[in-house]
Amino acid sequence: MARPFDQIQDSEQFWRGQLHTELEILASINEKLKTITKKLDSLAQADKKISLVQTIPGVGARVAEAVVAIIDDPGRFKNAKHISSYAGLVPEKHDSGQTKRNGRITGHGSGMLRALLVQVSWLGLRNKWIRDIYDRIRRGSKTRSKIAIVAVARHILVRCWAMLRDNSTWNGSVELVVKK
Repeated sequence: MARPFDQIQDSEQFWRGQLHTELEILASINEKLKTITKKLDSLAQADKKISLVQTIPGVGARVAEAVVAIIDDPGRFKNAKHISSYAGLVPEKHDSGQTKRNGRITGHGSGMLRALLVQVSWLGLRNKWIRDIYDRIRRGSKTRSKIAIVAVARHILVRCWAMLRDNSTWNGSVELVVKK
């Protein structure tokens, strides 16, 4: 049974009005997001630690802010293993008698930090030092891609920690001097 023509026009007007309202809300949210982004950028420029971490190729303002906020005081971590463990970027250990194997990453700590570091790792494959680490760990196997990316994320985090600890900028070196 067909609906009268009047009902179809009213229904279309309702949906158009709802779409217009939702587009206004989206525009308002985008404007607020721009304001927040400008404020974060100005805070990042004023913070020496964030500027320091941003000297690493591929690490932007938001990642640097997250790293600095979560690490806070780099002196509270004894070594690179501690910062990696704190962020949950180390594998679980499964020991049973004589069998020892590594499982998935522990996932302890900030999930947001891990996600940001993994995204930076995927995007950073254009940089030679990241690609070298990725290729070395991947060993030519497609099944090891995710393992290699998590390892790259761990390397980036450890470099950030070492730079904050030593108050030094990125020197372009693939090698990392870790004090014991």
